[in-house]
Amino acid sequence: MTRRNTSLAALAAATLTVAALTGCAGITDPFSRVHSESFDTRADAASGWVGVPMPEWLPSDAADIRTTATHDETNAVIAFTGSEPTDCTTAARSSLPFDGRYGGFEDASELPDEVLWCGPYEVHEMPEGWLAWFTATETGETPVS
Repeated sequence: MTRRNTSLAALAAATLTVAALTGCAGITDPFSRVHSESFDTRADAASGWVGVPMPEWLPSDAADIRTTATHDETNAVIAFTGSEPTDCTTAARSSLPFDGRYGGFEDASELPDEVLWCGPYEVHEMPEGWLAWFTATETGETPVS
């Protein structure tokens, strides 16, 4: 390997390390096998949602919508501001968000025992808005399975 190639390789490795340590999730997403999107409004999300269809329960006034999902859509997390989702039921929480970038939880004790269930998503109100997540319980399961 030439000196220049060695320097370029070292620079690339350092850049990836800094990105990972500083929380530049968008840069590291391809390596994590996830995709992330953000939308200003629900209308923007409706026309640009990636993967499975956008959840119908997302409120009409939803804004600052951020989503991350695994490429196979078996895990997803959505953060948004706006009103409480409708047509949901309160029930026991069954899982944790797979990705903590929108409200990191170290363990189950940081989430309530009961959450809103909006279809297959668990939804919890946070100080800065709402956090929703889907966690597959069977191989290959997605929110629209």
